Parts: sequence; C-alpha cells; structure tokens
Amino acid sequence: MFSIKEYKFESFRTVADMHKSNYAMLLENDALDIKNMGIKYCPHLTFEDEYYVLQELDHMQIPKAYDFGQEIMYDDEKVVLKQHFIVLDHTSNTDLMGHFKMKTGYFPPIDEVVKCFISVCDPLDYLHSKNFIHCDIKPGHLLLDPDIGAVYLIDFELTIRKAGILKGISMDYASPEQLTLVEQLRGTPENVPLEAISFFLSIDGRADLYSTGAIFYEILTGQKWHEQKSPPIEFNKSIPPKLEEIIMSILEEDPAKRIDSAKQLKQSLESVL
Repeated sequence: MFSIKEYKFESFRTVADMHKSNYAMLLENDALDIKNMGIKYCPHLTFEDEYYVLQELDHMQIPKAYDFGQEIMYDDEKVVLKQHFIVLDHTSNTDLMGHFKMKTGYFPPIDEVVKCFISVCDPLDYLHSKNFIHCDIKPGHLLLDPDIGAVYLIDFELTIRKAGILKGISMDYASPEQLTLVEQLRGTPENVPLEAISFFLSIDGRADLYSTGAIFYEILTGQKWHEQKSPPIEFNKSIPPKLEEIIMSILEEDPAKRIDSAKQLKQSLESVL
C-alpha cells in the first residue's frame, strides 16, 4: 500500500483520456516497488465505489486497486492536479475494437475475434458469480493484450450489485432493460423510493451480455448495433450462420430469450472454432 502523496507529477506518463477521467501510467520506481501500475484521476468524480468493488474481486483479467482518495500533485512545487484518483494495475493500452480496426482496415479475421470474445467471457462470468453487474461495457472498457490474447475488463465506476440501483449507462451499448430502467427512474415521483423501482425493474448479468454482443457486432460488421439492428451477415458475408445465431441471441430485446450466462456464451463460441 502506498499514498499518492509520494509522487510528483513527473512520476506519471499520460496514456489516454478515459471518458470523465484522465489516465496515466506510473513510471517505474524501484525505491517504491512500483511496476506496471496506472492512475485514473478526475476533479469531480470520486473513485471510492470502484475501489471497494475491486477490493471484492480477484481475477487475472480484472485490475486490482491499491489506493484511492483526493490529493494534490506537484511539478517543481507548482500545483498541477488537485482531484480524485484511484491507483490500479495497468493492464493494456489497446482497446479491443481499436485493435481490430487498425489491424485489418476492414473486416477482421473471424476466428481471432471469436477467441477474444471467449476471453471476455471469463472475467464476466467471474463478476456475475460475485453478484455484480458491470453496467458499462463499451469500447475502451475491454482492453486486449495482443501478446497473450487476453482481454481485460476495466472501469467499474457504474458497477452495481444484482438488483441494485442503476448509476448510469452508455447509450450506444446499453441493454433495452437498462434504457427502460433509466426512463422509469427519470419519471419516478420524489416520494417513491428508487429502491422500489429497482426491485420491480432490476437487471442481471444478461444486460452485460447484450452490451458485449453490441461490441462483437460492431467489430465484425463495422456498424453500430443500435443504429442497424440487422443480422450481421447483411454487412459481412463471411460470418458463419452458427456465429450469427449466437450474436443475435445475445442481442435479443427480451433478456429471457438471450443466452443465459457468460459461461454459456463461452461454450457456444468455443463450438464455432
């Protein structure tokens, strides 16, 4: 365990802007035993919930969290940052969708994509087994290590327990039940507790499967699912019928008709190879 107070601004190397927060890697520091760690920071967004969710998880494809809080960072005694932060394992700089777009220029090799989504199923299955729902699966939250073919699941800011109150969604990749729940919450009278709405309109791990399917669809077709909602073979003729059936089954509007779990999805995808 360590504190952000031990760092100067030059201890960080900026990697990317990540939605509401920024992200940087901590430069290696043998004196503090810092290797392969990253930091997310934001002036208004606390990372406390994400930190405590990650404290309950232990999976090689989900980053560990080491520290969180709010701190001032300096560069030659000048205040550079005064904001919330969380220190995590650094997993990869390569988002899954960006990798395939850069690699092929058009449709990627189907077997390679399928293997990556088989890998995605492992942290999802683990997360759901712990009664958590990620709720924010989208490009940028699935990071690929191309050397070993492992996909990491990151950014647990909106993660909830099963049947918990939704914190937010990413519109392009949200499941129909997430969208319905948001609309219901917006129209809830002030005297009605949000817990009551969540009880009757709760979501489960199948919402994450839908979001995963929307990314899968986009990688294979170059089209956004929420804009098209057409079978993927209409855009990519090389998709096998069995794979198309799997993709469409996790993109069912009714969660009761979807593939039931990440474990089942993994088994179905393995049968395609």
